[in-house]
Amino acid sequence: MADSAGWYEMAKFRMELADYKGAAYALEEVILACPLEASLHCELAEVYSTIGGLDNLMLARKHMAQSLELDPSNRRAQFGLVVVANSYLLESEKSAKKIHDEHEIAVAKELIKYGADRLLVSYKGAPMFSTVRAVMEEYQDDTGDGDAV
Repeated sequence: MADSAGWYEMAKFRMELADYKGAAYALEEVILACPLEASLHCELAEVYSTIGGLDNLMLARKHMAQSLELDPSNRRAQFGLVVVANSYLLESEKSAKKIHDEHEIAVAKELIKYGADRLLVSYKGAPMFSTVRAVMEEYQDDTGDGDAV
């Protein structure tokens, strides 16, 4: 139970087998041992995003946001937050349940804006800045707000 390295190896093994639910469980055990490791939260969020579904996408958003809180300069988590929040919006639109939690939708839109803003700050002055900005503008347009970054 206290062997976080063993749990991490199990998570990697489960991912190789495409057992993402098993990988998520193993990564949750690793996070219990290392809750301040931003890269683990990011990795768990990616696994939840891969599993899909509204509940898992909400968990992915939470772990991606936690990763950014622990390491605000993590570009992978910055872009990941935008992607999982956008995936949540898309999944909620096509959900069989037509009852949507308006608060969660508003949170997802704000997380897209936050992640896009963080990415633009990270890439400011870099050769790829215009490309990153164009991609983030597309994500902003997809939220329906019409606000360009």
